[in-house]
Amino acid sequence: MSEATQTQHRVLDWRAVGARVLAWMHNTLMLVGCLVVGAAAYLYLHPQSLAVLGKELAQWVAVRGPATVVAQAEDVAQPALPDDGRLAVVAQAPQLTHAQSAIADWLSRRYNIAPLAMRELVSSAWQVGRDEHLDPTLILAVMAVESSFNPYAASSVGATGLMQVMAKVHEDKFAAYGGVGASLDPKANVRVGAAVLKNAIARGGSLQAGLRMYVGASSVANEGGYAQKVLGMQARLRLLADGAHPPDNAPLTAAAVAGQTVHTATRATAAATPAASGAQPAASDPQTAEVARASPTLG
Repeated sequence: MSEATQTQHRVLDWRAVGARVLAWMHNTLMLVGCLVVGAAAYLYLHPQSLAVLGKELAQWVAVRGPATVVAQAEDVAQPALPDDGRLAVVAQAPQLTHAQSAIADWLSRRYNIAPLAMRELVSSAWQVGRDEHLDPTLILAVMAVESSFNPYAASSVGATGLMQVMAKVHEDKFAAYGGVGASLDPKANVRVGAAVLKNAIARGGSLQAGLRMYVGASSVANEGGYAQKVLGMQARLRLLADGAHPPDNAPLTAAAVAGQTVHTATRATAAATPAASGAQPAASDPQTAEVARASPTLG
């Protein structure tokens, strides 16, 4: 066989190999494309699966990813290294009281949230409630109704985070946390949301009116039962804190909400009882008295 013929065969062999590689790549891409189309079709036909996937991803990030934005007012001391140079363990569950633990455990089961993440949220609610003079169960109830404890929830009108805060409207409040992007940071969102809620209650004159202002409703007729949903959830959390075991899915009746209001009024009256002459009288509205007192209940 001549040298020219051998060269021609080698060229043909390389062409054959190239053609096979291209064919393999083509088939692989077709297979991947089919899988992507199939997955997209499944998620389109089963939107609840997409919601579950998003919630699990949010929980994974909340548990494993430390907060990236810290307010200037919340300077957190860095843990010291042990003598042997190993890093100290800092990702520990917060210490909760018995009442706080009961609430955290129930909410974790009710909303399918990782227990450690929920304990962090309950701890944050108590800290923020103490600073803002708000009942922490009210803060948790707003989170439950607004976002079902999804820190990455977003509405069509621009409300984001656990308490569905309008970040652009309250841009000044997020400035201390690095800007409006911090609205997706759980701790920053809860702090700003609680401040907005406290302001709304003060302007509204009562808890119900404040909740309507918080959700942007002008009257009871167009609030969609928002205030009653929040009060119902708060009543359930109060029962849990008091050692009761309300059914997970049973809706609270109007009587239960009324009982919660009486319970709140009793606590507020006790907190406002003058210990010495010259003490401030309790507010006429029990919910306003609850906001005005110096420390949150269940603390």
